[in-house]
Parts: sequence; structure tokens; C-alpha cells
Amino acid sequence: MQKLSRSALSLAMLLLAMLLVASAASAQRSQLELQVVDMNDAELGPVNVTVFAPTGEMIEQAATRKNGRLRIRLAPAEGPYRLLLQKEGYPDRELEVEIPDGGRDRSLRAQLWDEETAVKQQAVDAFNEGIGKIQAGDGAGALSSFEKAAELDPTIADAHRMIAAIKHNQGKLDEALEPASRYLETADMPPEMASMFFDIFAAAGDPRAEEAKQLAIEAGNGAELAPGVFSQGVQAVRSGDGERAIELFREAASLNPRLHQAYRNIGTLYFNDGKFEEALVELDRVLELDPRNQEALRMKYFSFASLGRLEDSIEAGKAWIAVNSTAGRQVQFQAQQLFDQEAFGNAKLYDQSLIAWDDNHPRAHFRLGVIYRRSADSGPAREHLTRYLESAPDDEDVADLARAHYELGILAVNASDTGAAREHLSKSLEMAPEGEFADVARAALDQL
Repeated sequence: MQKLSRSALSLAMLLLAMLLVASAASAQRSQLELQVVDMNDAELGPVNVTVFAPTGEMIEQAATRKNGRLRIRLAPAEGPYRLLLQKEGYPDRELEVEIPDGGRDRSLRAQLWDEETAVKQQAVDAFNEGIGKIQAGDGAGALSSFEKAAELDPTIADAHRMIAAIKHNQGKLDEALEPASRYLETADMPPEMASMFFDIFAAAGDPRAEEAKQLAIEAGNGAELAPGVFSQGVQAVRSGDGERAIELFREAASLNPRLHQAYRNIGTLYFNDGKFEEALVELDRVLELDPRNQEALRMKYFSFASLGRLEDSIEAGKAWIAVNSTAGRQVQFQAQQLFDQEAFGNAKLYDQSLIAWDDNHPRAHFRLGVIYRRSADSGPAREHLTRYLESAPDDEDVADLARAHYELGILAVNASDTGAAREHLSKSLEMAPEGEFADVARAALDQL
């Protein structure tokens, strides 16, 4: 028997060691049993399979047998392997598979769909993704997913419904009309969502709004309709149809009796039409629900004033002033406007209110003094003009100071009080020698 040389023996031992290492590595690999089926779970083959390592490089290309089966041996890895499945007539599909260290052999069943089925599945996936985003509070992201689902498969009615719902919540009722209509092409209106459809159709003037309204009422969701009916009332106001607006606001209030804005708008329409008694009824309803409603309090004051109900207007004004510090200034402005227009009746009532709220109101005293003098009511005229001069001796409006002295001078002339007449008429001419009443004042002085 021929002995091996030392070098030959070493080489043999090295080859044996390499064989053992290779065998050990082979033993560590896991066998992946892949089976590919079609949408009906029938065996599908041959299918080309390309395997990519976790690091991204391609490590194997093979094809399944006709029964769709293929065995692949993969070494353990920290990341997932990626499998690309390809077959003519079917969209490519990618899968990931984990081969952990020490893992056992495993099997994987993969399904390939035809093009039409794949698109429908993508639509379903997009829809489900949208639902997940809704649950996570991502309305904008959900809208994008639902729009994708509807584009891929327009027959998914609920995708159109969800798009309409999101647009409705965003206040984009015009954009919600088309998806709402698409939904109803293949599905019935859900009673629990009838109020949403009512809002959308009412905003568009679509006759289906009435159907939605009745369905919502029958479902016990009438209160949810109130905002939409209220909006219809606002549109009627804008189009100049006040009677229709009142009908709609009343309907909104009947659907939701707590909707004080509906009563306020009815009261405003009556107020603007000069129907103050009717306005007061509605304004009281507002204030029952919202006692500090500034607009209702303002209109209530002016309604009483316009009706000549002084005591009621004073009390209404006090409530208004309590919630709005500018109320007095608004009444002062209106009183001056009417005084300048010589509409002394309403001006007088406003000034009486101002003095009831503030007995030291110079402008109100001045105007009342003039108004009473014009009506030959000398006692109140003298009292208010005197109070004006006492409360505003340095009034910046010199013309009013001059007129107050003039009016008091004429009152004194009429009362045969020569001393007072000279004092006031002379003061008037000193302040406004070329004023509106200067000539009359001089003539009166000449007669004294």
C-alpha cells in the first residue's frame, strides 16, 4: 500500500475540512416550500420566482412546477428575504419571508390575481386603508385613500359615501354632491346619514333634499336637520324672500327648539320690516334661551322705543347696557341722527332713555331742552337746558353752548324775566356772533 506524502496528506485533510464546513452551512439553511395559486385557490404554474437577499442583491431565479410548487433553501438572516412572483397575464407580486437563525423549514402559500381582480383588490386595500386613517383621526389622508378606491373601482359604493361624508364635515357641500349622488346610484340612503344627505342636497337645491329630510325625521334625527334648514333660511334672506325665510327659520326651530339663532333671525326680519310687536315675541324667545344675546337686547330696546313704550325701552336698555358697554353710545348716535333730521319724537324718547341710564348726560339734556322749547313746554325746556350748561360748561361744541343760551334767553323773554333774558342772549351772541340765531337774539335784546 502506497503511503501518502506529508503534503498530500495535509491537502486531503484541508479538503475534508472544507467539505465539513460546507456541509454544516448547508445543514443550517431552512427549506422554504412555496406554493402559488390563482384567485380561486387552484394550482398555478409555472411562475417565475426571483429571490432577493435582505441586503437587496438577487441570489436566485427559478420557476415553480405546473402545480405551482417550488422548494428554495435560504440561510438565516436578520432581515426578510423578498420574493418577486411573475407570470404572463398576471400583475407582478412581491412577498417577504423571514428566515430567523435556527428556524425550521416552513411553507408559504401565495396567491396571484388576474389584472381585473388585482385592481379590485387594490381598491379594497385603499378603502380599508382609508378606514384605518379615519380611526386614527387623519381625515385628509383618509379622503385620499377613499378617492383612490373609488377611482380604481367605482362600484365600491361606500367609498363614494365616505368621500361625501368627509366633504360634508369640511363644509364643502358643493364638492360632496357628486360622490353622494354616485353612492345613491347603487345603494339606498342610510337613515342614520339622511341628515347629511339633506344638507348636501339642500345646499344644491336638489329635490332629493325633501326625501332625505323625511327619512331623517322618521329615524328620530330631526334635530340634526336644523342647521341645514337654517342655512336654507339664510339663502332665502339673501335672495330677498323674507316670507320663505321666516317659514324655514320656524321649521329649523321646530326641529331644534334650542336653536335660538332661528328666533333671532325671525325677530330681525320683523324688526327690519317695522313689525315691532311681532319682533318682540321672537326676541323674547331668543332671550329665554340666551339671556345675554346682545343683538336681541339691542333690537328689543329699539322696538320698544319705536312703539313709544318709554318705560319698557328703559328697562330693555338697562339689560342691553349690562352686556354691552357701547349700548349707550349707539343710542346717543341714533338720537343725534334723528335730532339733526328734526325727527324730534323718537329723538326725545332716546334722550329720555339716556337720562334714565345717566342723569348727567349733557347731549341728551341739550337735545331735550331744544325739543321741549320747540313744543312750547317751557318748564322741562328750561330744566334740561340748564342741566346741559351745568354738566358741560366747557363743551367743545360752542354752537350748542350758544344755542342753549339763546333758547334760555327766549324762554326768559317769554316769562318777562328781563335780567335772565339779557344774560343768556348776550352770552349767546358772545359765543356765536354770526351764528344761526344771532339776528333773532339781537332783535330780542333791542326790544328789552
